[in-house]
Amino acid sequence: MRTIRLFWRGVYDVRPGEGVRTLFMALHMTCVLFAYYILKPLSQALFLSKFDIDQLPILYVLIAIVGGVLAYAYTRVAVRVSLASAVNWATGSTLVCLLAIWWMLRFNFDWMLYVFNIWVSLFSIVTVSQGWLIAANIFTSREAKRLYGLLGLSAVAGAAFGGTFTAQLARMVESRDLLLATAVMVVLGYVCFRVVAAQKNVNLSKAHGSESDEEFAFKDIVAGIRGHRHLQVIMAIITITFIVDLMVQFQFSAMAKAAFSDKKELTAFLGSFYGLYLNLITFAMQFFLTAMIVRFFGVGGTLQVMPVLIAIAAAITAFVPHLTAAAAMRLSEAATRYSFNRTGTELLYVPLPTELKNRTKAFVDIFMDRFGRGLGALFLMAYTALFESDPKHPNMTRLSIVIGGIAILWFLLSARAGKEYLNTVRRRLESRRLDLDGARITVAGSETVSLLEKTIAEGTPRQASYALSLLADVPGYDVGPHVEALARHAADECRSGAYEIAAKVRYAGLVEVAAQVLEPGAPGGTRTRQAALAYILTVAPEGPVNDEWIRWAAAAPDPARRALAANAIGLRAGTHSQEDGAALRRLLDDPDPLVASEACRAAGQVGDRIYFEQIARRLADHAVRGRAIESLAMYGARVSGSLGDTLLDSHTPLVVRRQIPRVLRLIRDQRSVDVLAGSLGAPDLPLRLAVVKALNRLRESAPELLMPKPAIQQQIQAEARYCFELHALLAPLRTAMQPATASSLLVRTVDHRVRQTMERIFRLLGLLYPPNEIYNAYVALESGVADRVSPAHDYLDSLLTREIKHILMPLLDSRDRLLIHARDLCHIAPKSVESALRDLLASGDSWLTMCAIAAAAELKLKGLSAEIAKAGESAGQETVAVAKAAAAALA
Repeated sequence: MRTIRLFWRGVYDVRPGEGVRTLFMALHMTCVLFAYYILKPLSQALFLSKFDIDQLPILYVLIAIVGGVLAYAYTRVAVRVSLASAVNWATGSTLVCLLAIWWMLRFNFDWMLYVFNIWVSLFSIVTVSQGWLIAANIFTSREAKRLYGLLGLSAVAGAAFGGTFTAQLARMVESRDLLLATAVMVVLGYVCFRVVAAQKNVNLSKAHGSESDEEFAFKDIVAGIRGHRHLQVIMAIITITFIVDLMVQFQFSAMAKAAFSDKKELTAFLGSFYGLYLNLITFAMQFFLTAMIVRFFGVGGTLQVMPVLIAIAAAITAFVPHLTAAAAMRLSEAATRYSFNRTGTELLYVPLPTELKNRTKAFVDIFMDRFGRGLGALFLMAYTALFESDPKHPNMTRLSIVIGGIAILWFLLSARAGKEYLNTVRRRLESRRLDLDGARITVAGSETVSLLEKTIAEGTPRQASYALSLLADVPGYDVGPHVEALARHAADECRSGAYEIAAKVRYAGLVEVAAQVLEPGAPGGTRTRQAALAYILTVAPEGPVNDEWIRWAAAAPDPARRALAANAIGLRAGTHSQEDGAALRRLLDDPDPLVASEACRAAGQVGDRIYFEQIARRLADHAVRGRAIESLAMYGARVSGSLGDTLLDSHTPLVVRRQIPRVLRLIRDQRSVDVLAGSLGAPDLPLRLAVVKALNRLRESAPELLMPKPAIQQQIQAEARYCFELHALLAPLRTAMQPATASSLLVRTVDHRVRQTMERIFRLLGLLYPPNEIYNAYVALESGVADRVSPAHDYLDSLLTREIKHILMPLLDSRDRLLIHARDLCHIAPKSVESALRDLLASGDSWLTMCAIAAAAELKLKGLSAEIAKAGESAGQETVAVAKAAAAALA
């Protein structure tokens, strides 16, 4: 009974709030598959009844070419529109096509049957993929893991019902009238989609109508195939799979045509075969046998199941060329292709480098499917032309022998694939670049498991730790013995990895060993002690790491011990006590950076606002700053107001205020945007740049947030005016500049400020316009290359609003016209050298002020003596020293 309960829960685990979505999504999949398994047997039966069997390879070629082109075109268009729009258009066009085909079939045009079969192949690609894409957008990844089994079951049920419906109704009505039933199911499926889309917790507005395929170039695929023997084997197996699929389907169709001369009987037979028997057998194999086969026989053995069954069925069919034998071979071929063979092929991808794996899968999905079927059709045409004296009545015994021979070759190739798989896994494991999580399946081959076990026992510490982490992801595998072995390993990396895995799988057999690691003087590095501590608090929260241990560790003279106490407080955030709070407040002010960093992290995990001020003060400490920023961000949007107050507080040290934007950019909330917008015009230039950078990051990471357009436009105007002011100051200073002097340093500094201002302007533009395009325009302008500058000017001129363009485009003009624009647009009068330096002395920019003081002294501008003395009164020590030296030089 327990096994049955677990099985039922694995299939039906719908939780509160998921019922309506799951019900109507399941009904949608049922209707779609119901409709498809009316169309599939009907289209094939009408074609076989009308034409001789030698026309079937021609149809296969047309489906591969025309259907492939149409499917690719649909994908390219659908990826650019919303999912809801794609479903609406697909449903509408499907209904129109169904009615048009239903009407045209009455005239018995031969070409219409070709069109009908090609259209059915496109229907299966579009509607079924749309169904799973809808599911991917209405369920989270965790929900999907629980509910996709139920959706798959509903799809199987729809196929079974559709096939049975076709089988029963085909004898009772005109064949083409079954299209009207298909139209009804399409409408019902669309109604279910609308019900799902109308749910409150479903938002399909940003979902695209098709998954964007991983981009690939043929030259990259060719280079990858040439350089990876493993990939060569994969491509060979995929190609043979499609060739055998077409040959088995051709043989089955020929025998079915010979056995059923009446198209209604043929339609009924194909409906039962494809809709009921094939789907139920495929479902049973995938659900009950695939994981077991992979676990016991490994990847190579799993890939060999399909050719072995086909070879046996081909031998039987060669001796008994009857429809029953051909049907058995078709069942074994199709059922194992969608269960064992698909899983084995997916496992073959696992050890490939991630980038190559993604490109190859995209290549297979887009190109190899159609190419393989087209190649199989051409192979069939060549076979019938060369070996069949009467192509309209092919010799089934001879065809079965050919299929059996190809299956034997396939078997040998699968054995080679298993060896290549192991060799590739071994190489990738040695480089710690094996990614089991990237596979689309949830089973692991026995060869892989054995290799991982051997690596744990014999590999380097890094390889052993990595192999253990991979074994922990294998469903149903007991990692306990390996965890215990590595926990006693001499290498710190192995020991820490063992505790991390033990905590992940909730293995409770290491508590005593972990407690010994935390004792004073015990061997092990910081990472091992932290991992042991986290492990104990995960599997034994009432164990040795208690209040007494934390008080003792927090007061220990050893900084590493105090850091562990802070770590423990953070891990116990759910049961935070007053004693923990008192200890954490002391640790936050600890002079040791390691202790203070761990205390900041613990305070962020606890989330009590009482620690906010202490963490914020730590922003001034460069050794603790990074962890303090992360910890403040853990509080989330509820501290946005406090962060804003700190940002605007002129009494708070600038070194602290300049870090607040770095905190806010990690809090993806509208309140963060609003707080940052209030400081866009901050007097301190580094702070102003930090604010704009934070807004840029939020625009990139959370594009749904609303940027304050009026405030940004106003700041762009202010920055542009400031830039004109700097240009007005630069003009006279350049005339008085001498090489390697204080005045030349001042010119370079002001010029640097101009470039910084332009950067801020373009960053602000990136908040209003497409950021990538604005960045490209900025880089082009900075390059100074005429062929790049001119297009950038044209782009900005066509993009910017009139208000921004009015003041920004003149800034991009040639240097000799900048002073004219400054006078006409901002009423900035030309400056003399002395008036320019006077403005710089009063700028409030400490570095500019020092450079201006030195330049005034160098140029003997005694008229600035009072301004120099005033600048030195309220400045830092460096400025005071420069001012005294200048006063002495001007005396």
